[in-house]
Amino acid sequence: MAAIDINGKTYEHNFFRGKVVGASKQLETKVSGGGGGGYSHRGTGYTAPVHIQSTTTTHDMIHLADEEEHEHALRLQNWDLTVRETHLLTAVWLIKQGRKAGNYVAIHNHTLGHTDYDHRHLAKLHRSTWILLVSLAVVLLPLSGGLKTVLVLGGLTTWWVLGILGARKLIASGELLRLAGV
Repeated sequence: MAAIDINGKTYEHNFFRGKVVGASKQLETKVSGGGGGGYSHRGTGYTAPVHIQSTTTTHDMIHLADEEEHEHALRLQNWDLTVRETHLLTAVWLIKQGRKAGNYVAIHNHTLGHTDYDHRHLAKLHRSTWILLVSLAVVLLPLSGGLKTVLVLGGLTTWWVLGILGARKLIASGELLRLAGV
C-alpha cells in the first residue's frame, strides 16, 4: 500500500475494487425534545416553548466481490450512495501510521462515473492540532471576556476553515483516486 502525507502525518492508503453483489440502505431517525413547562397563578403565568428536533442517519451496507470472488463489506454512515448490484466500485480508506483501522474517504462508482467523498473526515485530517490547542489555551488567559471570545472564536474558525480548504485541495489534486488506479 502507498503512503500519503496529510498535515504532517503519514497515512497508509488502501483501496478495494469490486463489483457490487449486494446493497442495502436503512434510515435511522432520532427525535429529542424538551420544554413546555410553566406555571399559572391567578390568571397570569408563563409557558416555556417546546423544542423538538430530529436527526436522520443513513446507513449503507454494500458488499463488493473482486475478480477472485473475495468479498469486502462497506458499512457507511451518512454517505447515501447511489449503487445497485453489478456496479463496479473502488473504495479508498486511510489508516494513520501506527493504527490498525481507518475511515473510508472516497468511493468511486466506475459504472456511473461518479465519486463521493467523506468531506467531514478529510477536513478533520487537515485541521492543525496546534491551532486548536492555542485557541483553547486562550481560555485560561486573564483577558477581558470580549477579547478572549474574539480570540477563541477566531482560532476555532481558522481551525475549521483550514480543514475544509485542505480537504478540498486533496480532493482537487486527485491523489486519493490516482493512488487507487482510478
